[in-house]
Amino acid sequence: MSSILGSVDPLHRALDYHLARQTLLTTNLTQVDTPGYKAQDLVREAGEFGGLLQVELQASAPGHFGSAGGGKAPEWHVGRDAFAPEGTDGNSVSLDREAVKIASNNVRYDAITSMVKGALDNLDWAVRDGK
Repeated sequence: MSSILGSVDPLHRALDYHLARQTLLTTNLTQVDTPGYKAQDLVREAGEFGGLLQVELQASAPGHFGSAGGGKAPEWHVGRDAFAPEGTDGNSVSLDREAVKIASNNVRYDAITSMVKGALDNLDWAVRDGK
């Protein structure tokens, strides 16, 4: 039997991905003047975008909380941004490039948040017998 929140679970995992990416992109910005720093980004594992919505968290140590969904490994990892051009000091963080990536990540996060709200509103409507 599937969960009543089954339609929200994939969106929850997508929010986790975009939150983790936001943190990583912000970290890149803090290193914009650090010589030799290489820009990083989240790299999705092979598969279609739909696979991104199936991402789940796993416990990294026995005392940590794991995913409620059964411990499937995340479908992303932190990797070097291969498309970031390297400057003369060896730093590959571009302020403009990171700002654009952060803005587009925010738009995606906001869109998914709206989808979650819509799904929860539908459940609320159903619980109240369509009233």
